[in-house]
Amino acid sequence: MPNHPPRFHPLVRLGIVAVMACGMGSGAVAPTAAHSTGLGEIVRAMCLSAFENELAQSGRRAPAGMADYACGCVADRIQDGSSVDAARNTCREATARRYPI
Repeated sequence: MPNHPPRFHPLVRLGIVAVMACGMGSGAVAPTAAHSTGLGEIVRAMCLSAFENELAQSGRRAPAGMADYACGCVADRIQDGSSVDAARNTCREATARRYPI
């Protein structure tokens, strides 16, 4: 019997992409057009959670608007077809320039 990769329900795939987008995984996964509906909200929610956890662990406080800017950037880039790594890297740099802490 051939060894096939596991197949995930579309919402599980979106969740995996969202987790990876927020720095909790790695890879170059981009959503397909058929699965992009609602992806922005999922990515944004997962990213906001990861962002808050990372800041809490570092003991720093984020300026007002920083989390929304960073996670909105990641969601937009992924929905536009960027890989997870590219979106994360681009948005980390853009956020650091806009909100130096």
